[in-house]
Amino acid sequence: MAVALVKRQDDQTLAALRKAIEACGGFEGLKPGTKIILKPNMVMRGFAPDQLPNGMVTLAETMESMIILLREHGYNDITIADGSVIHPELKLNTNTAYRWAGYNELSQRLNVPLIDLNEGPFETVYMEGFPIKIAKLITEAEFLINMPVLKTHNQTKVSLGLKNLKGVIAYESKKDCHRHDLMRSIALLGRAVKVDLTVLDGTYGLQKGPTSADHHRMDIFVAGKDILEVDIVGSWLLGYNPAEIEHLRIYAELAERSLSLEKIEIIGEEINNLAKPLDWNATWTKDLITLYKIKGISIEPPDPTCCSGCSFGIVATLFKFFQQNVGKDFGNMALVMGKQKVTDPSVRKVIALGKCACETNGSHPNIVKVPGCPAGVKHMTECLKVVADEII
Repeated sequence: MAVALVKRQDDQTLAALRKAIEACGGFEGLKPGTKIILKPNMVMRGFAPDQLPNGMVTLAETMESMIILLREHGYNDITIADGSVIHPELKLNTNTAYRWAGYNELSQRLNVPLIDLNEGPFETVYMEGFPIKIAKLITEAEFLINMPVLKTHNQTKVSLGLKNLKGVIAYESKKDCHRHDLMRSIALLGRAVKVDLTVLDGTYGLQKGPTSADHHRMDIFVAGKDILEVDIVGSWLLGYNPAEIEHLRIYAELAERSLSLEKIEIIGEEINNLAKPLDWNATWTKDLITLYKIKGISIEPPDPTCCSGCSFGIVATLFKFFQQNVGKDFGNMALVMGKQKVTDPSVRKVIALGKCACETNGSHPNIVKVPGCPAGVKHMTECLKVVADEII
């Protein structure tokens, strides 16, 4: 198989995408009447009112170009489907993500259905004995086109074709992946879901993703029928050797495949001419502490054990809490999420945010539990205020 690497010229998205699809033979095997599912990366809506979807989600312009190309070839049974982050308090769900990214208007104008995969129905699939619920629309898809974004990720380093498949599983299964083993779960999911074509939207590259506003114009499309090969090329474009990406390494081992770039036929541009190294390691926790001149609090960014529901709720909570406590000294307090653990008994307060953190730190003598899966923003805010009032 071949991977197409195309540089978009003069904002000609349709022309560039057409070139990429033709170069890799992306539509080969398709027949009129085939039910086609387009799976974008629709992680969530932006937090800030003026935040653009650039680099964070698959752009509506890219999706529209794909639909136009399919219809040019006589393929009209097309559905867009994804399952985004869910957090009721923050109004995060697939529908708000679609609306923010311009997909509702696109759907109405082109008469293409939008499906929220979080609503099911699902089929249970066992991955090494680990049950996972995959949307039936995906398991029964006749032709699945995976359309991720070229971006980094603060837990998985890169978020490309394989990582994008996490959006096809049930909300509880997403949580289970973090509790079980996120990297292996992503690799196994890639083996469980049949993807017929992967098209990487590299209009922008996203630094410190998956939801930052730190986007960089790259104007690249990567397309191929082999998801691993597309991810290998995408990793190099972001400045990472695929051997350093754990879920890619596990997938390659399971499939008895190589991660060598030399074994991939790349049609089009040279990677070295288009690559732009982007940082994956988000520093928002330290940035917040520095910005609001907070002292006496330690907090690490969410590790792979912390799911999106908890992490985004914690972000919103800490922004508000630190704004209300500018310059204050909390002595010796630790905030933990996911399965992060504090072993030092001298820590004055260990604030465990969410079910996993509560269970992991349950034996600490100074634990303050904020349960929930995910923990509620209002509840976290109230608990932090009680602790702050006690300490300060």
